[in-house]
Formats: sequence, C-alpha cells, structure tokens
Amino acid sequence: MAVTEDPWLTWPDDFPGPSRPEAETPRQWYMHRGLHLAIGVAVAVLTVVFAGQRAAAGARATLDDRLVQSGAGADAALVAIESEQLSAVRAVAFTQGVGAALVAHDGPALNRLVTPLQANSTVPMVDVVEPDGRVLFAVRSKGAPAPVASRAGLQALQLALSRAQGRRGGRLGEIVIFRSGPTLLTISPIVLGTRPVGAVLAMTPLADVLGRIAQEVNVELTAYDSNGNPVATTARFDPKPINADTARTLMGGGAIVTRYNWADHREKLGRLIVDHEPDAVLGVSLEDESGGTGRMVSIYTALGMLCTLGIFASLWARPRRTRLP
Repeated sequence: MAVTEDPWLTWPDDFPGPSRPEAETPRQWYMHRGLHLAIGVAVAVLTVVFAGQRAAAGARATLDDRLVQSGAGADAALVAIESEQLSAVRAVAFTQGVGAALVAHDGPALNRLVTPLQANSTVPMVDVVEPDGRVLFAVRSKGAPAPVASRAGLQALQLALSRAQGRRGGRLGEIVIFRSGPTLLTISPIVLGTRPVGAVLAMTPLADVLGRIAQEVNVELTAYDSNGNPVATTARFDPKPINADTARTLMGGGAIVTRYNWADHREKLGRLIVDHEPDAVLGVSLEDESGGTGRMVSIYTALGMLCTLGIFASLWARPRRTRLP
C-alpha cells in the first residue's frame, strides 16, 4: 500500500515555520539603570555642595567688604573726634587771660575761663599743666576718670612745648597709656607773648572713643598697641593678641590681615591713624554667618531637587489610558 503524503502536513517552501525564542542580547555596561542612578545621585550631591559653597563664599566676601569699609569709616570718625578735641584746646589756648592766669597760678581765673569752654565741647577731660607737668587745673565730665596731680614724663608735653613756634604751633595728638587706661590725647602749648608757659590737654578715654565709633559703623572695634596687645575694645569677648611683627608691619603700611579673633568672629586688622600717623593697630570684627548661609542654601537646593524629582516621578508613574477605536 502506497503511503501518500498529506499536502496539509507539509510546509510550503516560503512558510517561515514555527518561531524560536532568540537569545537575549546582553546589555552594555553603560546601559545599566544602577549606573544611571549613581551618576544622578553624584550630580545631585555635587550640585548641592557647590551651591552651598558658593553661597558661603559670597556671604563671606560681603562680610569682608563690610569690615574693610567699616575700618575706613572708623578712621574717618576718629578724625572727627580729633577735630573736636583740637577745637577745644585751641579755644583754651587762644582765650585771652589763660596764659596770665597760668603764670600767676590763679585757679579761680582758670576755672572761670576754661570750664565754660569744656562744657560747650564734647571733650570729657581737660587739663591745664605747667611746663614741668604739674596739673594746675583740671575739669571733668560726669563719669570721666579722676584728675591726677602731675603729667610729668609725658613725651607729648615736651614735644608740644619745644614746637610751640613751629608750623603747627606745637599742637599734636596721639594715643597714650595713663594709669586710668589708654587715652586719645590732643595737646596744645599755651603761649604768653612768645614764651610757652604751659599746655592744655584735651583727652577722651580710648574705650569711649571706640564705643562711640562702633555705634556709628555698627561693628566690634579693638585697638592693639605696637606689640600686638589689645588695649581697648568694644567686643563682648577678650580679643586675642596679635603677633608683634604683624602689628609693626601693619603700622608700617602692610596689607590688611584677616583672622578669626574668637570663635567665628572674623576680624580685619589695619592701621589706626591718629594725627595723620599710624599710632596703633585697629581690629574690625563681626560674627561670620557665611557657614549658616551656605547650609541653608544647600538645604533649599536639595529640597528643590527632591521636589522636582518627585514631580517627574509622579508623571512617569501615571497609568497610561488606552484610547478605544
């Protein structure tokens, strides 16, 4: 019996035949989602860190600029105080009768002539002294240091008397250290005829000077001597001394020095100009809040990125609706 092949059981030559599962092509290393996620996290972290650092740097630069401008403003305000003291000593030195009363040791006459001049000025301390430094008359505002008996040994007194016939008439100003504390001093010789018979001293405690200026420029001020020791300050902490060589370099015209005085109080150090000459080192400081600014910007940046990521994630996870034909 011949077996015939059923034509329905044969495959035409052009029929593709049953499909076979193809082997899955392995993914390249740069196509893994984990790698993409790691790169995204790294970029996000770097963005947050960079934003915080830039914000902190900007806030610190603004603070440094303010400290420099405040230092210049402090020197200008000191010139104004010097001018007030100079006006006071000139008024006393050029008042008729003061020289004669000084020579005659006439205390009541000096009181009648000098006291109104001091009362009309802003100077808290005025002394009238003889050439040997003996204080013949002194007047004080309320709260000022008490008078002393003698100013003997005061170098400014000898300079003023020796330069009485000079171009500035012997008038000069400087910072001196008395037993009562550091003091801004302005002195003028008192001349009777052509002979200096004494001198008048207008003085303000340096702490009061810095306090007045600090209210104007709204910063913390500290004065350092030539050895780098703090002599007066308006800060609420004890300032750290500065290196003696650094102090002398600054007074000699060196560049402004920046340091952290106490905790996060950033300080700019420069010259304190008295009577057109550097007489001390001036420190101008404020609390440095740039770190907090940088942290807040980092937090806001991170929150913004998280919110943006949440929005995109919610859009990606929304179910797609199939449109019916």
